Amino acid sequence: MKMNLDWRWSKFSTVWLLMILFVPWVQRLHINPDWVMFIEQGQTFFLLFCFVFTLLSTLYSRLTGEERAFWLWASLWWLVLLGRDQNWGRQTFSGYSHALYHGIAAVLILGLILMLLWPRLRAGIKYYYHQPFPAWNFLLAATGFLLADAVERGRWIAHFILYNPIYDDMLEELYECPFILALFTISAALQWRTIIGSDRKIIKAS
Repeated sequence: MKMNLDWRWSKFSTVWLLMILFVPWVQRLHINPDWVMFIEQGQTFFLLFCFVFTLLSTLYSRLTGEERAFWLWASLWWLVLLGRDQNWGRQTFSGYSHALYHGIAAVLILGLILMLLWPRLRAGIKYYYHQPFPAWNFLLAATGFLLADAVERGRWIAHFILYNPIYDDMLEELYECPFILALFTISAALQWRTIIGSDRKIIKAS
């Protein structure tokens, strides 16, 4: 059972590739490393937008059954990414016990896992497994994530892209930008393709 991969190169693919290639050059601009906080805040607000956009698009569309279940699950994925971005609440609501933050992480991740017991969700995953999936955009998103992780953890590849240690946090956050943006464009395109297709079926049937 092969996944339906779409290997066509898009304009978005070019944008994500250019973003990834540009990130190391930020070190040559000699900008203030403390500006990383603005990037972090921007990512937080964008992840919140992704969660709200996906959830509202699901709730206020005509999606039903397996398709609706899948996008509710996808909404929870965005919430998990938002939680991870905020270190499970530590950055915004600091000063509480570690048990609270661990509890937030456990609830969100457990929610993702337990939803897999829902037959409609499993059917939805199977349905989207056979839908055209933008392979290049996903690979570029994964590249951004892996490079961000490499900079954060000091992996061997980081020695080739980080030559000014004061910019380590900034490079990590900048590499996460194409990761988040590419994921959102993939998600939004798949969801709205389904919503528009569902609306057309209803119009034809009426």
